[in-house]
Amino acid sequence: MRKNTFFFLFVALLAAAQETEKNEADIILDELFAVDSLDIMHFVDEIKKQDYLYASFMYNDKTLFSGRDFGVEQYSFFPSISYIDANNFFFNISSGYFSGVSPNWDFVRFSAGYSNYVDKKKSFLATGIYSYSSFTQDVADLNNHRLTASISYRKKWFRNSLTAGYLFGGRSSIFVSNNTYVSVDLLESKSLDISIQPRLGLFWGAQAITELVSSKLFELVDKDRFQMLNTELSIPLELDFRSWDIEIEYTFSIPNALPGEEGLENNGFVSVSIGYLLGL
Repeated sequence: MRKNTFFFLFVALLAAAQETEKNEADIILDELFAVDSLDIMHFVDEIKKQDYLYASFMYNDKTLFSGRDFGVEQYSFFPSISYIDANNFFFNISSGYFSGVSPNWDFVRFSAGYSNYVDKKKSFLATGIYSYSSFTQDVADLNNHRLTASISYRKKWFRNSLTAGYLFGGRSSIFVSNNTYVSVDLLESKSLDISIQPRLGLFWGAQAITELVSSKLFELVDKDRFQMLNTELSIPLELDFRSWDIEIEYTFSIPNALPGEEGLENNGFVSVSIGYLLGL
């Protein structure tokens, strides 16, 4: 069928459908959870091999989905607890609370994965994760399952992490993200380390769009379009005090418009996270 005219509509607008917003949240969860970016593995990398429990709590004063707020001012927080064994297998239970969603407790997520170095110099860290999310509302086409794979390179003060994921169980989708970090130590002592770790994050994803095509009759056709969705710049202040890990971070988000999407604005928000590492 020949396409003479194209109209692309961004269907993730909050006013259009709650289901689409949840699909957005499902895709962007990699940007929200420390366990999926495997900061935990880097946190325990330099200490002795044993089993650990890691509990964390993160608060965001503004919640964005692929850099977009959809006109809804809401905060969010995410409690999480992880078990990490001496062989780098890990299990995680986490949940998400959104002040602008009803019910507020939106999901519970169960994750399991494995992480290990692939070279003798311990520069490249490979990770695989499977996650299952149980949502408080049963919505059609929602992806409950996710497979994530990442490769991270680190050398001294530089680190880069490339992640790809596949979402399935509903309307399947894929995403790719790349995060580049530069670590700057401000204070190092036996009991307290303070550092900043500026980050540049790039996020690509498959988004549902609606295309109006022309033949003898006009019809709307749903399609998935894969493109860059968002760029993030963040500066976190990190404090490691014995078993405590505290981070205060400002993130500036620059969303990339989909075809036909207008009026996008850049957004900034503040995150605070607290974690505690317990050796078993």
